[in-house]
Amino acid sequence: MKEVRVRFAPSPTGFLHVGGARTAIFNWLFAKNQAGKFLIRIEDTDAERSKSKLTEQILRSMKWLGLEADEPIVYQALNIQRHREVTVELLSQGKAYYAFDTPEELEQKRKEAESKKIPFKYDLSSLKLDRKTVEKNIAERRPYTIRFKVPVGVTEFDDIVHGKTVFNNSEIDDFIILRSDGSPVYQIAVVVDDHDMNITHVIRGDDHLSNTPKQILLYNALGWETPRFAHLPMILDEQKKKLSKRRNTVSVEEYKIKGYLPEALFNFLTLLGYAPPPSPPTPLPKGEGSMSKTPPEKREILSRQELVEVFSFDRVNKSSAVFDMKKLNWINSEYIKTADENTIAKLINEQFEKNNLPAQDAKYLSGVIRLMKERVSTINDFIEFGKYFFTDPESYDEKGMTKHWNEEIKPVFIKYFESINKETTPFTSVQLEEHLRKFAESKNVKAGQLIHILRLALTGITISPGIFELMEVLGKDTVIKRLNRFIINIAN
Repeated sequence: MKEVRVRFAPSPTGFLHVGGARTAIFNWLFAKNQAGKFLIRIEDTDAERSKSKLTEQILRSMKWLGLEADEPIVYQALNIQRHREVTVELLSQGKAYYAFDTPEELEQKRKEAESKKIPFKYDLSSLKLDRKTVEKNIAERRPYTIRFKVPVGVTEFDDIVHGKTVFNNSEIDDFIILRSDGSPVYQIAVVVDDHDMNITHVIRGDDHLSNTPKQILLYNALGWETPRFAHLPMILDEQKKKLSKRRNTVSVEEYKIKGYLPEALFNFLTLLGYAPPPSPPTPLPKGEGSMSKTPPEKREILSRQELVEVFSFDRVNKSSAVFDMKKLNWINSEYIKTADENTIAKLINEQFEKNNLPAQDAKYLSGVIRLMKERVSTINDFIEFGKYFFTDPESYDEKGMTKHWNEEIKPVFIKYFESINKETTPFTSVQLEEHLRKFAESKNVKAGQLIHILRLALTGITISPGIFELMEVLGKDTVIKRLNRFIINIAN
């Protein structure tokens, strides 16, 4: 069988969009599942809009997601001469023709069609010119484009996702394949490059579906083998509207900055339009039947290798997928729970560095991570929701203070501070809890009364991980300093 070869072909006119990343992931998964090749082509023929910095950003985001090409990256702009040669070939075979219509003339014809409330379609005026007129126009250096001559009939193909898809050629304009400045149009460039790269499957978004019949017509005209096409469902936001950078975070790099793990985003994006096969039923103990009656479990957390093994277009949906932020946060939180602590610590320190703050000790961060990882959705949450691990509280929750700080507990808490300051036993969560509970009993107060104030004094808020584990991580020096500060500022 022919080796499977797929490509992801972004245009460097913007950042890597999550929709583009999902397309790249599906290409990569299919290639790996089929033991094929995943290639990258940068479609940079639009010199005015293509930027090298954007190319770098796209490739950086691709690398972060683990989507690196199996062969050297192809830059489409380097193939422009080849695109022109193929266009000339089509001209020589009478399958394309010179078109001398000016932009102003075409605009006027569009307006006329609009006034008549009919769709604009090129009127083939240049196709009707005789050979002498064409040669004369060229000799006079009149600007021209080159248009492809669309044949009569229908164009149909078996889309891997949508099945049999048919277009009537009468609805397709004789489209331009070479602009008046000599630059190739997308349709011819992509066909030539896909052919030269031996691409076997073109996997892309539904927004490209209308391009497919034009490209198939070009393949047929050139006598080239047509690749198979798979058009993926669109991704909508939670309002069922097209993802928009005005309303949504759509840049892959932004998700990295916000503290999402690449493995989690990869997993989440794969589930947008793809349903992994469920886990098989659990075998029952011997003598109770062969399989559990419990229905197969729906799987949502899958490693990259698991996704490679199970990926199939049979389970790709035709309908649009919804970008569910709650689901992404949940998936990311699941990956954080099982991630290597050193990796998480490094990512937390990277955030400190970006904010021009000093890096934290790795051992200290390890303790913070163990207490916080069950409570966070992103790497940034360690800093945002656990800021009391890194800075002293600047204020104390007013509602919490009103509820828990009263004249009865005030002198008891001051005595507790004096007691813990003198305590010489190891500063561990076990010892700290034992000490507080004995102290509370000796003063005839509930342990919870002291714990509420202790949490406020150390964190400034009313919710945190276990207070004794938190104290152990903070260390005795920090705990004593914060309690002292609290008593001076609040109790006196």
